[in-house]
Amino acid sequence: MPHVIRAGDADLAAASRDLPTGPWRWGNVVARVEGCFLGADGTSLLVAGVVVEYGRPLHPVVVVSRRRQGTSFHLWPAAPVERTEGVKRYLAQVAREMAAFGAGPVVTTNISDLL
Repeated sequence: MPHVIRAGDADLAAASRDLPTGPWRWGNVVARVEGCFLGADGTSLLVAGVVVEYGRPLHPVVVVSRRRQGTSFHLWPAAPVERTEGVKRYLAQVAREMAAFGAGPVVTTNISDLL
């Protein structure tokens, strides 16, 4: 599963209000954030999006959560989505945008070529 872990604790409440929504374009792919949903305890954030790849819309949801190692980003398993190149780029873009909210440098990832 594609994932990114960044050092530091991102301000998820601020991100839920002010995270850039795009749109972003990468070749044949266009993506944007459709909405952000902050968890009741404030330690997790769902970032729902739409990724249109070759004319086909996909609806990934990125889970952003604070952990001991820092801030983690991965696809929400409750919203199954094909892990296409565009979906991975969307996850990477959300992880990149969170730097503005206190997420530090990348500690570990399996999509380093997209960051």
